[in-house]
Amino acid sequence: MSKPDLQPVRAQDLHVGQPLAYTIYDAQGQLLLREGQIIRNAAQLDALRTQGLFRNPLWQGTAQASIKRSSIAPSTNQDEPASPIPPTPKKAAKARHLPQLKITPGSTLHVQSLGDPLKPKAAVKLIGWQDKAGVLISTLSNDGAILPFREGETLQLKTIAGKDVVSFKGTVEKVCFSPFPYLHLSWPDKLDIHQLRNSLRVNSNLIVSVNRAQQAGVAARVINLSATGAMLEGAQLQLEAGEAIQIGLRLHAAGEDHTLSISATVRNCHIDPPAVTMQYGVEFAPLGVAERLVVEHFIFHALLEQ
Repeated sequence: MSKPDLQPVRAQDLHVGQPLAYTIYDAQGQLLLREGQIIRNAAQLDALRTQGLFRNPLWQGTAQASIKRSSIAPSTNQDEPASPIPPTPKKAAKARHLPQLKITPGSTLHVQSLGDPLKPKAAVKLIGWQDKAGVLISTLSNDGAILPFREGETLQLKTIAGKDVVSFKGTVEKVCFSPFPYLHLSWPDKLDIHQLRNSLRVNSNLIVSVNRAQQAGVAARVINLSATGAMLEGAQLQLEAGEAIQIGLRLHAAGEDHTLSISATVRNCHIDPPAVTMQYGVEFAPLGVAERLVVEHFIFHALLEQ
C-alpha cells in the first residue's frame, strides 16, 4: 500500500479495551494492528501514538465505525434534533443439537469434573448417544486407568466438530463396568459452540529458533500462536518491522512431535508490561497443507484444554 492511500488516525479514536474498527499502519505503510484487535493497556496505546497512525479510508470497518459514531454524536443543526440510527437487530442463531454435529462414535472428548476440581482432566472416547435419552462415554484414560467419576457428578465435555469447538455438560446417571467401563450421561439440552477462525490465538510457551539473513539462530519464545502468525519474545532478538525471518519449532500434534520451519515477516515491535523484553508480532507466509494441519491441530488441542 502506498503512502498516499493512507489517512491519519486521530489519537482520540483509539481506546484501551475496545476492538479496532479498522486496520492501522505506521507512516511507512507497515501493519501495526488488524481490525478487531484490542489495545490491552495505556502503555501500548501510548507506544502506538508515538509511531504515527494511519488507516486505509476505503477499509470497510471505517464505514462501520463512522455509523456507530454518528449514531451517538449530537446534531450540528440546533433546529433539528439528533436522530440516532437504530441498531440492526441480530437474527437469533438456531439452537443446534448433538445429532446435528459432525461428532461420530470414537471421537475424542476432553472431560473434567465440575464438582471436584482436584480430579484431573482426561481425554476419553465417545461411544454414542440416543437422542434425548443420554450420552455414553468411555471411562478409560489414555493409560488404561478407570477414571474416578461417580453417579450424580456433573461433567464438562469439549470436542472439535468441523471448525467448531463444542462444549456441553452432562450428569453421570449410571457408572457401568460391563461389558466394558463406560458412563451413561444425561442428555445435553444446551450446547456451547464457538466457531474457530484463522486469527484465533492461544497462549503458549514454546521455545523456538529464529533465523535472520546471514545470522545463526537465536533462541526465543512464542507466547501466543495462531494459524496465521505468532508473538515472539526474547532478550536476544533484535528484529525490525518488515524483516523476513525463519522460525524453527516443534509442535506436538496427533500424538507425534513435528518439526516445522516457517517463513514469517515481522509486523510490529513493542513492549507490553509486565513484559520487560521486546515482543514481536509476526505474520506467517502461507503454510503448506501438512504444516497448516499440524498448527491447527495444536491450536485446537490447546483450546480444548483451556
